[in-house]
Parts: sequence; C-alpha cells; structure tokens
Amino acid sequence: MSRLGVQMMKRSQLTNAVKLMSLLVAVLMMSLPGCSAPGEGQGLIPCVSCAPAAKKAAPAPAPKPAPIVQAPDVVCGRLVWPTGNLATSSILVEKCAPSVVQVGVPFDFKIKVKNLTGVALKNVVVKDDVPSSFKVSSVSVKPDTAGNNMVWTFDTLPAGGEKVIVISGTPTSAGKLENCLAVTHQLDTCVALNVVAPALKLTKEAPASVLKCDPIPFKLTVENTGVGDARNVVIKDTLPEGIVTEAGQKDVSINVGTLPAGKSMSYTINAKATKTGNFTNSASASALGGLSANATSTTAVLSPELKITKTGPAMRFLGRPVDYQITVTNTGNGVARNVVIQDIIPAGANSIATSDGGQLADGKISWMVGNLEPRASKTVTVKVVGTQLGTIVNTASATAYCAEAVTATAKTEIKGIPAILLECIDLVDPVEVGGETTYVITVTNQGSLTGTNIGLTVVLEDEAQYISATGPTEARVSGKTIKLAPLPTLAPKERQSWQIKVKAAGSGDVRFHVEMISDQIDRPVRETESTNFYQ
Repeated sequence: MSRLGVQMMKRSQLTNAVKLMSLLVAVLMMSLPGCSAPGEGQGLIPCVSCAPAAKKAAPAPAPKPAPIVQAPDVVCGRLVWPTGNLATSSILVEKCAPSVVQVGVPFDFKIKVKNLTGVALKNVVVKDDVPSSFKVSSVSVKPDTAGNNMVWTFDTLPAGGEKVIVISGTPTSAGKLENCLAVTHQLDTCVALNVVAPALKLTKEAPASVLKCDPIPFKLTVENTGVGDARNVVIKDTLPEGIVTEAGQKDVSINVGTLPAGKSMSYTINAKATKTGNFTNSASASALGGLSANATSTTAVLSPELKITKTGPAMRFLGRPVDYQITVTNTGNGVARNVVIQDIIPAGANSIATSDGGQLADGKISWMVGNLEPRASKTVTVKVVGTQLGTIVNTASATAYCAEAVTATAKTEIKGIPAILLECIDLVDPVEVGGETTYVITVTNQGSLTGTNIGLTVVLEDEAQYISATGPTEARVSGKTIKLAPLPTLAPKERQSWQIKVKAAGSGDVRFHVEMISDQIDRPVRETESTNFYQ
C-alpha cells in the first residue's frame, strides 16, 4: 500500500476512535458524583472539576467553631484523545485544581495541552466555560474571547510541544464548582509531491574547416540545466547534403535516456565529406514533457589542388649541361600538406646539380616541400647532362595529402657536333734550295658527331715544287693545286693524316696553304705553314 493510502486509513481509524471516545467520556462523566455529560458544542473533553465530594469538616470544638481549611488534594481531569492510548493518540488534555476550595480564597485552574505526535498539529482550539460562581482575576494566556466562555486558538502545536494555561480566581459562593473544557484540532491528510522542472541545453562542436579527406568529428553535448530528471532524452542530427557518417548514414539518433539535473552527456559523430563547400549542420534534443533544445555548427570543407610546370631547353649539344625548372602551385582553397616534388633522371642523362636540398636516390630527385597555402608556389631546379644523342624526356611529379598527383614533362634533343681540328706542320725547316721537306696535314674530330665528306685542298707557292702525296685518300694535282679526295667519315675523337712531299725550288719565306671543307661546315677552314727556303 502507498504512503498516501496508509495515511488515509489512519485518518479514518482516528475519526472512528474520536466518536467512540466521545461516547466513553460522556458515560464516564455521568457516573461521577456532581457531573453530567458535556453539552452540545462543548467538544470532547469532560468536566475537569468532577471530583469526589469533599469531606465535611469536623464540628468545631466549643465554644468557637474552627475555621474551614481547604483540603490540599488536587483533582485532575485527563483525556488522551482520540484512542485513550498515549502511543496511538494525537493530543493529551489535562485540567487540574484543588479538590476543595473556600469562598473568598483565591486558587488556580491549570490547563495543559500536549501534542503526542511526531508532527505539528494545526488549528488547536481550547474552550473553557468558567462557572459564574468563580470570579476570574487573571489568565496566563490571553483568550481570544471575553467573559467566562474562554477560547484559545493555537495555529500550530509543534511535535511533542505543549501549552499551559493558568486561570486564577476566587470562588464567590459555596456549592459545586463545575468547570468543563473542550479541545479540537485540524486533521490533515497531506500528499507531498516533488514538482520538477528539467531543462535541456544542447551544444554542438565541429571544426571550422577541414580538408575533404579529413574526418569531421561532430561533438554533441546535452545538459540538464533544470531541476529534476529529464526523461526519455533523445538527440537527433540530420547531416546536410555532402556530409555522411563513416558508415554512410545521413540520419543520426542517440537515445540518452534519463539525464539527472546538473548532469551532461557527450557523444561524438565521426563524419566525412563527399564534396567541398560550406555546410551548416543542425541537431536537436528532446525529452518527456515537450522539452527541446537545438544547436548548430558550420564547417568549411576545403580541397588543395596542385598544378605543376616544367621548363627546359629544346636542344642541347651532347655533353653540355641542361637546366630544368619545376614549379608547383596550390590552386585550391585548402592547404596542401606534405608536398613532395620528384624528378626522374631520364636514360641518356646524368644529374649534376639540384637546388633547395633535392636528394638523389634510385634515379630520382626528391624535394620535401612541406605545406603550400592556397595560391602559394614552390620552384626548384635540376641540372643534367646528356650522355648520348637523341631526345631525353624528363618527367617531374608533385604529390600532397588530399590532393591528386600531377606530372609535367620536358623534352630536350641532345645533338652532336663534328668539331674537326685542322693541323699542318713541316718536318724540315729551313730547307736549302734543291732540298726537300714534308708537310703533314692532320684532321681530328674533337666533337661529338661524325664528320662527313671532309675534303682538303693544298695550294703551293712558286718556290715549292710538288713531289708526292700519301694518306687515306688519293691526291689529284693540277699545277700548284693539290686536291685530296674527300674523307667519307671521321668519327668523334678519330684522327687522319696526309703527307705532302715538296722540293725547294727557290729561296724565301714560303707558305704552305691548306683549306678544309665538310658537310657540317658552311665556310672553309684554312691553315698555313711557313717554311724558310734558303740559297
């Protein structure tokens, strides 16, 4: 049975006991000498002056009668209301006075009202009808009314508390002095209810910006800022278009349950973006009784975008350095993190220098650039040298976190050149007229490309007379001019020599003239050797 049910049953039992006690009191009072039942409206407390008849005083000895002496006995009327049992009753009322009093001699009526319960009694009313044959001189507690019909009202009588009222006065005539009082108090049936007022507060935390590849943690915190438990608390979050949970869901529902006052619960939703843009996300919390709260967060989803360019010369001669420039730019709206530039050294080339601390390993150069802010660029250079003829294709690439890799290519044609050196020396100098000397003509390909159709023409002055010619090609003589048949090829680093023997026919500072042409030479190359012919 509930506490309220038990209280109501006890109140019913008390009411029945009151009725029974009223009847018992009436019967008891009627059985006492000099008392009658209390009249209507006098309450449930019997006459407290109902005491055994006072003994008659003994006859005074002659010749003078002895004075009347008031007996020292005290008589009391007592009521334990409503059950008669101190353990189960609510109030004790007691009124005491001397059993015998004398006309003209003052005495006191003493009234005591005591609360027998563990709770306060309300509206306790004490009524005392003082007989007209008793002249009241003072009352310790002022009554609410005037005259002999006295009423005292106590709004509250604390648990275990008591009130004492003393009525002082003098009897004015002999006879029975009957004095009765009544007491009542309010019977309450109380139900104590806890009235609560929970309130919800919802906060949502999210990063202001993320990269498209980053997870997006949404932290939801619901707090009960009111009084009493918030029951059936639920958080709901519908993610905006372009944002889903890691499991691919758009709608999130979190059953919090009961949230005590002053407590909070936090939950994290790990989401991801499917596109870039600014996303505003609203969440709500609800609870029993129509409680609700909302929270909003905005996150910008950004994306870095790389652009790479590579420039270099279209042509270089074999063995000459080739400089390439590589530029990487972040054209996106997000930071490009951990940018790395790599350049692969192509076949037919060797790396000879790099800028910005580029490291060569396994045939490629790497630059650890770090982060590139939006619209920022980084330029590096690499120097290679072609090792063979042909076209070298040099490819560079750039990568970064959350950005697509990009590549750029530069092509350079590596050409050779037949750098042919023409030399001419005389083996005998000076030469006496009539004597002979030999001129040695040498061609050397100092270049990187084979020379072709290398032809030589020798012109003698009048003081010199042609004798003979030896070498890799035949000589044809016409007067003072000697033409050597063209040499078909002369490979790089290859050397060929011809010997022309002449006779000193006259004296003087004589010049030996040689002229060279080839397929790769637009203008003739000339060489002259001076020889002293003497007489």
